[in-house]
Order: sequence, then structure tokens, then C-alpha cells
Amino acid sequence: MLNGKYQSSIKTPMGDITGTITLNSNPNSNNVIGTIETMGMKNNFNGMRLANDKCNFTGSFNTPIGNISYNAICKVNQDKLELEAVTNKGSFKINGNRMKS
Repeated sequence: MLNGKYQSSIKTPMGDITGTITLNSNPNSNNVIGTIETMGMKNNFNGMRLANDKCNFTGSFNTPIGNISYNAICKVNQDKLELEAVTNKGSFKINGNRMKS
């Protein structure tokens, strides 16, 4: 199941950046929406569920070095999030753990 809030770590050339990723999918459609929160900023994204445990989504993230557009492929295995974001600044791997409510 994709839905949840995940404590995440983004691997970048400048080091790891921590934050949260929230995924919400509607069981009656293939739509996925969510947010990425890091460095004091919150950015929304939207995409499609590919399977119960996989999705892809696109968005853009404003950073101190400029706007970064991305396309992400995401997989959730139990409570583990694995994501690869392809951006206009390179590819980044993001790993996360589902946060308990």
C-alpha cells in the first residue's frame, strides 16, 4: 500500500538531505497526489499508481540553486520507500521509512 507519510533521506552531491514524503492514492482511481517537505519548503506533486506498491509522479521543487523539475518512480515494500527522481540537475535516490501515526 502506497498511502502514508515517510521519513526520507535524499542522496545529493552536497550530502544527504532529510525530509518527509506523503503519498495518497485513491483506491477507486489510479491517481496519486502528495507532498515533499524538506529544507523548510513544501512542494506538491501528482501522478499515477502503477500497481498497489508502485507509482510515478512529477513535480518541481524550488531550491536555493533554482527550480528543479523531476519525474519520480516510487516503490513501497511494506514500510520502506524506494524512489528515484530524474531531474534537470541529475538523478537522485531517495529512501524512506513509513512514519507511525
